Amino acid sequence: MAWSAILPPWFNRNSCADELMQQFQQSGQLQWLDKLIVQCGDDLYHFLLRQADAELAADISQQCWLKVLENRHSYRAESRFKTWLFTLARNALVDELRKRQRWQLTEWHDDDGAGADKDDKYHDGIAGKVAGLQQKARLAVALNQLPPLQREAILLQLEEFSLDDIAHITRELPETIKSRLRYARERLTVLMGEEHVQP
Repeated sequence: MAWSAILPPWFNRNSCADELMQQFQQSGQLQWLDKLIVQCGDDLYHFLLRQADAELAADISQQCWLKVLENRHSYRAESRFKTWLFTLARNALVDELRKRQRWQLTEWHDDDGAGADKDDKYHDGIAGKVAGLQQKARLAVALNQLPPLQREAILLQLEEFSLDDIAHITRELPETIKSRLRYARERLTVLMGEEHVQP
């Protein structure tokens, strides 16, 4: 059974990750690292996958977990573990893209599919699924047209990072991130032809 499956729905997953990291930091036992990977690994990989190809996303993800293993004593509890992890990932990704002499993001993929509410009428259910897939596809195309730094800010916001967390991860001022998010939302509104876009 997956670690996340045994957590009650009210459990604070960020707090859990922080506690797991503290256990790993203090003990060095790999069981705690394994639980961290189960809890945060998918989020990390999908964040990277939306900005790079699958091979690079997997490589950077693996590098990040090795860094967590090797540098566990450099983690400070005043920062959320997931913020620290995504900072490592973002830095590694930027370094790799610079090595490749580019700072551009590849096509955004989402393997989760589009969930549709249960519907009594079969055809309405299918129509809802198609509409949901079309909406996701339009968002993916629109995200791909954003400038890289705006897209990065939106993707981090989609991961439910706060403004301060995003500023910490990207090493920018909160005002800069707020501006990037505003311009990104305005651009998405134009690209998707909608009055309101709230990623």
